[in-house]
Amino acid sequence: MTPTDDTRARLELVASNDKPMGRGETQRSAVRAVQTALADLNSSYMLPVEADGFYGARTATAVEAFQRDYGLFADGVVGKQTIVQLDAIYSTAVNREPIGISVHIGVDRLDAGHYGESFPLSSCVNDARGMAALAEALGYRATIFENENATVANFSAFMRYAAVNLFAGDTLLFTFSGHGSQIPDTGSDAEADGLDETFCFHDRMLVDDQFYALVAELQQGVRIIGVFDSCHSGTAAKKIGSLGVEQDRRQRRAERLDQMEKAATAYEESFRSVVSGGEAYSAVPLTEEELRSQLDEDLPPAPAADGADLAPLAPLAVGEGLEVLADLYADGTTGKGKLLDSLTGIYDKSQDLYDSVRDAAGPKEQAEIQATMITLSACNDAQTTPAGSVYSLFTYNIITAWDRGGFTGNYRQFHQALLDRSRADATPVLTTYGRGAENLIYVRPFST
Repeated sequence: MTPTDDTRARLELVASNDKPMGRGETQRSAVRAVQTALADLNSSYMLPVEADGFYGARTATAVEAFQRDYGLFADGVVGKQTIVQLDAIYSTAVNREPIGISVHIGVDRLDAGHYGESFPLSSCVNDARGMAALAEALGYRATIFENENATVANFSAFMRYAAVNLFAGDTLLFTFSGHGSQIPDTGSDAEADGLDETFCFHDRMLVDDQFYALVAELQQGVRIIGVFDSCHSGTAAKKIGSLGVEQDRRQRRAERLDQMEKAATAYEESFRSVVSGGEAYSAVPLTEEELRSQLDEDLPPAPAADGADLAPLAPLAVGEGLEVLADLYADGTTGKGKLLDSLTGIYDKSQDLYDSVRDAAGPKEQAEIQATMITLSACNDAQTTPAGSVYSLFTYNIITAWDRGGFTGNYRQFHQALLDRSRADATPVLTTYGRGAENLIYVRPFST
């Protein structure tokens, strides 16, 4: 489809979804361009002689048939999806630049009605805001969900919006900071450790099966970047093991829960040895002004690269000493981290809900995703990761390594930089998903 100059402006409005084209459209040249494209593509849509510039029932039927054939929402109206699909087929002069959108989840308190208590943290909302600032500096259109707004329903709605509006070449950046947990794997995906990983959203846990099913809805050629600052997050986006392998899953689960109990005890004891004093901490997220005073005080401005200027959220200087890092390693003086294990009884209390969620995911948990995805996780599945009073440790390390855009290496090098900054008991994990996704290892982190 090659629109002439007098149709370009109208078709650009369609491509941006500012003004879709439907029955009764008055700009006949734009209608004729769409009709001609459909007729050239397939005579069963309409014949060349029918390209008369009138958008009536015949044209609406042709558009609907095209939409159905190409897996689009079939409503007979030419909007963004339809025009971009035609554009891709014909290499049209209507150009659509790739876009990047991002969603940042920060959960400092959980719904006590579902979880039994709120399990407060104090750095996760700040993490979300810091990563959103990084994303916006790189040109992403950022959305933040904090605490009560950080629900599974809101996140699912965002992902379904992305599934409809992102096309090949577009990028979705997803960051999560909050508690992570594990529940028994009762699905058909046969995870090696017999456990499903979860993100603890405010209202309930998002099981990795459901997250993977949402990702599977995104279109081929879309790039997904995940940053998971939560416990047990190594394969929180789902790592399917070999199917059909017979193992004693009950024994593996018992062994795993025993490991989790020991890890929890060691985790809290390690923080008690690091953090001194008896001051109480506040679980209220810092304001932007407070963040500025905490993170940018007396620091000279750093040069920005590629427009990525994070001066308002500049990280603390490396090597400022244990007295500074202690606040990042733990929540004030409580010694608590992002550990929320299945021993709390959350799964047992709501087993029907979580089993239903996995049943709803169905075969999508087994499917190879059409998009390509690369994830950075705070730790592997058997480990926990600490929160902080300003940033959580993993997010702090990301922002420090990113150096306000000064980092110019690839994901493999960035992962090594995170490993160099990490604790021995919280090992960052780099994972790729989807056909050809391993090539993402060699691109610059967070790039669109």
